[in-house]
Amino acid sequence: MKLLHRLLPDFTRTDRLTYQRNVALLALAKMAVDLCTLVVSPGTDPALIALSWANPFAAIARLPLAVCLSTVGFFVGLVWNSVRRLRDTGLADWAALLTAIPFLNALATVVLALLPSKRRTVWDLV
Repeated sequence: MKLLHRLLPDFTRTDRLTYQRNVALLALAKMAVDLCTLVVSPGTDPALIALSWANPFAAIARLPLAVCLSTVGFFVGLVWNSVRRLRDTGLADWAALLTAIPFLNALATVVLALLPSKRRTVWDLV
């Protein structure tokens, strides 16, 4: 596994700007699905869709399938990108699960977006 990380170091890390871009694109895709669902099925409660952004576990059973799938996709992508961002900062990978905790996810995402990258030297290869 160490050999793989040495051969592909850039594919396992995400810098600050790339993380911000990826989170913005994930949010834009989820927002587009949510808005299309509101237009197509007018009986959908907008408050439940808004709640799915902060607490996906509370409203997931009462929402249309498209919103449920976009919510799951958004949070899987958010955790995936957060793991890569934490590797870039030098922190533990498990901290990416903070982005999946309801109502803490927004704060964790902002903190990850603002953390500086770890400086790398030639001694990191030794």
